[in-house]
Formats: sequence, C-alpha cells, structure tokens
Amino acid sequence: MGAYWLSDQMKKLKIPIKHNPVDIGVRVELPQIIMDEVTRINWDPKFHIITKTYDDFIRTFCVCNRGFVVEEVYDDFMGVNGHSMREKTSENTNFAFLVRVELTEPIENTSDYAFSIATIANTLGGGKPLLQRLGDLRKGRRSTWRRLKRSNVVPTFDSVTPGDIAMALPHRLVVDIIEGLESLDKVIPGIASDSTLLYAPEIKLYAMRVEMNHGMKTKIEGLYAAGDGAGVSRGIVGAAATGIIAARDILRNV
Repeated sequence: MGAYWLSDQMKKLKIPIKHNPVDIGVRVELPQIIMDEVTRINWDPKFHIITKTYDDFIRTFCVCNRGFVVEEVYDDFMGVNGHSMREKTSENTNFAFLVRVELTEPIENTSDYAFSIATIANTLGGGKPLLQRLGDLRKGRRSTWRRLKRSNVVPTFDSVTPGDIAMALPHRLVVDIIEGLESLDKVIPGIASDSTLLYAPEIKLYAMRVEMNHGMKTKIEGLYAAGDGAGVSRGIVGAAATGIIAARDILRNV
C-alpha cells in the first residue's frame, strides 16, 4: 500500500515518522426512521463519546442515510464500509462506530494490530465479514441466519457470516461498542435495540505521520508532505487544507 511505500522512502531519507492511532470497530445498521430526526438536521452527524468502563474515545463516522453496507477489500482481508446512492435507497441507515486505539512502546505499530484483528474476524467468517445482532452480542451468543430472519432489520449486505464479534474483537473494544451505543441511545432512542445489526471488521487505517513543520515542510529542503498519505489529515477536506498550507509555504519561499 502507499503508506508502506512512503514509510520506506522516509526511512531511506532519515526523516522521522511515527505511528498514528487507528480506529477499530463495527458498521452499525438500523431502520432509517430511528435516525431520521437527526439526519434531517445534519446529513452526516458526528457523535463523540467517552466510554464508562475504560474511558476510551469512540465516535460515529460516515453516516449513510437510506444507504447500503458494502464490502471493503484490503490486500489480506475483507472489511466493511457503507455508501448512499442518489437513485437507489434502502429502508436502513448505517454508520461506522469506531474506537480509537493508540499504542505505546514496545509495540507501536497500530496498523499491524488492526490487521491482526481483521484477520481473526475473516478467519471466523470464512473469508467474509461477520454479522451479529446487538442483542446477541449482549447475551454472549452467536447470531444465526434464523435469528437474523426473526429480526425487524433486514441487512442490506448479505455476503457475510453470522457470528460472534466478541470472538474477533478484544473484550475492551466490545465493551466500548456496547457502552457507546447505549449512551447514543439516550440521544437517539432505538439505536441500542436488540435488533440493531453490527458488521465487523470496520477499520480506518491512517498512514504513519511524517515529521514536518507548520508549513508541511520536512527536514529536507524543498520536500513537503501533505494529505492523508503523509498521516497529517483524516479525510478529503483536511487533506485539501494541508495541500493549501504546503502551497502557501512554497510560495513564500520562492
């Protein structure tokens, strides 16, 4: 991947880099009507939550109104994502629910940690993502197609394996997800219903951060780094902003 290529180049040039935190969690799917009151105000609402047991940070991301859960293909595993379409809609809304994970020495490689979790999830799913009802996760039992068919939420993505997410994600992250959804339920009643669907793994990887100054300049004269690939932004708007910052610094030095 491009992040690994950039890391190799920075090592060759002896430019310091450090691992960014990684976001690990699930894609949540529920009836659109539950989210409608919020999404009518803000199409892509952002909720940031600090969990009760572990004091961890968990957030909503990429809300897909009347959208579809889709596969996200990596080199070594299959994850999930979501999208909405102009011409085609569903009765559901889905969003990512992600715990921020930051590691310290001696193991700082957050990407390898995330890959190991995704690999376990795909092993349990026979090469497919896992799907579980929130009620089954709470009760410590695996979801089955029979239980899913009795649910009032019809999954928009069926190339999955019903399973037990608690066998793939670490206990701490499972507790964070359950507590986070129960907190969110106080703001949007119905989100933490037993029939709410959870797909795993949903992982947001971020490139290693290149060391640079406020103008995006590295320690090598004339060499700038900007955007998601350089680990200094988390999304297209932020990436564009870092490009503008770099361009302004270049112009000042021309």
